[in-house]
Amino acid sequence: MNKTVRDKLVSMREEKYREFSSALIPGCENMLGVRVPVIRKYAKEILKENTDWQKILEEDDIYFEETMLRGFIIGMATLKEDDVELAKEKLAEFVPYIENWSINDSFCNAFKIAGKHGDDFIAEIEKMVKSKKEYEARAGLILLLNHYVKVDMAGKKTVRKRTVEICDITCEYKGDIEKGRYTDKILQFVDRDFSKNGYYTQMAAGWLIAELFVTYPKAVWNYLTDKEKLKIDDVSYKKAVRKICESKTPSKEVKECISRLCC
Repeated sequence: MNKTVRDKLVSMREEKYREFSSALIPGCENMLGVRVPVIRKYAKEILKENTDWQKILEEDDIYFEETMLRGFIIGMATLKEDDVELAKEKLAEFVPYIENWSINDSFCNAFKIAGKHGDDFIAEIEKMVKSKKEYEARAGLILLLNHYVKVDMAGKKTVRKRTVEICDITCEYKGDIEKGRYTDKILQFVDRDFSKNGYYTQMAAGWLIAELFVTYPKAVWNYLTDKEKLKIDDVSYKKAVRKICESKTPSKEVKECISRLCC
């Protein structure tokens, strides 16, 4: 990041916020202490004042906030320009910068062009999920979570969460058979052993499955209960079950049945 931008970030730092925030991100020792909404607002200002936004990103980063800002700029600029090939290029360039869950998740949420052109990015995301690198795999999973879960068969975003009904003590699922445009692909991508990727990838895998469950429960129920075919590691599986049980959407009865899957 260029010096002008870096100096501006330094001027916005808050020591108390740095102490609080750095405690939540293990191993992050290059944090200034600038709040995320402030960084996001600054990214908008930069794009408004600079037509050649890529030039600003030419130099490497020193601080955590510079990388966060880089991610926001890429996300906002690529969505505005609506250039899929450029966005793919910038996605590949940014992924190696990701060294913690905060940068990862903030960037994935900002990379909204993936949601606008879902089919165009699915191959890149599959490669990311298959990576043995912790944050590259997590980035792929969180991109799916943010931009691919709540998409219906027509390719439109849906915010509807479905109430799951479960039959008697056998816990046989009953309900609609509806699934989204990317439901099968998501389950295919996530059905792998993430144990060598590390905690933050496994957490993302569980979170992704749980969100898919409360959106399109039939397919996920069938996936979770077909244990003979499952390839997902035990930790990721249990995290999915735990997050489903923590959700406010499923009924008490559903959560009881889901919790038995780990027995």
